[in-house]
Amino acid sequence: MIVLSIGVAIIATEPVIRSSLGDLLVKADVALSIIFLIEYVARLWVAPLRDGARRGIQGALDYAITPLAILDLIAIAPTIFGLISPELYLLRIIRLTRIGRVGRSKRFRKSIKYFNQALTAKKEELQISAIYSGVVIFISSVLMFLVEGRVQEEQFGSIPRCLWWSVVTVTTVGYGDTYPITALGKLVAALTAICGIAVIAIPIGIISAGFTEFLGSEISREDP
Repeated sequence: MIVLSIGVAIIATEPVIRSSLGDLLVKADVALSIIFLIEYVARLWVAPLRDGARRGIQGALDYAITPLAILDLIAIAPTIFGLISPELYLLRIIRLTRIGRVGRSKRFRKSIKYFNQALTAKKEELQISAIYSGVVIFISSVLMFLVEGRVQEEQFGSIPRCLWWSVVTVTTVGYGDTYPITALGKLVAALTAICGIAVIAIPIGIISAGFTEFLGSEISREDP
């Protein structure tokens, strides 16, 4: 239901689909919101029964101010207000907060836990990788400023302007809005792009290794 509700909210932002299937999307959104509203009320009803929770209305209010409960209410509210006043278009955007419901998944929380543990275990290596990335970006920006600064003042007339080019080149994105035209500039760009491969590959390898190591230790700990 969570995946379906997220899908409906995303599809509804496409004007072509909304114009042809608008009524169906509205009905689906209302139906899903009613189901989530029932779930929300049920959670408030049973909240006082949890271990250590206060009884009665106080226990329900304690649950109502938790992050997950607030997220549920935010995800449901736009549909309810939309039924009252369809002109409240901006509230529809808030429906996309439903993606936060994925956090209810036990597997998702477990994956996030492992990922955070992997980052913590490889903190020193990642710091070295970040320093390497910063050095590559800074040096390439300076070199490009020296080589292309006078030729293309608008694009490379200062080091801060060159930083944009360096970042998109090092990350291998390469938007193409700013590029060198001289031979030396192209040589610097080529070397920067090659170094950029390492900038991406090194942290990915470190995180993957840490994730694998932590997951392996967890599995061996769970085995009898």
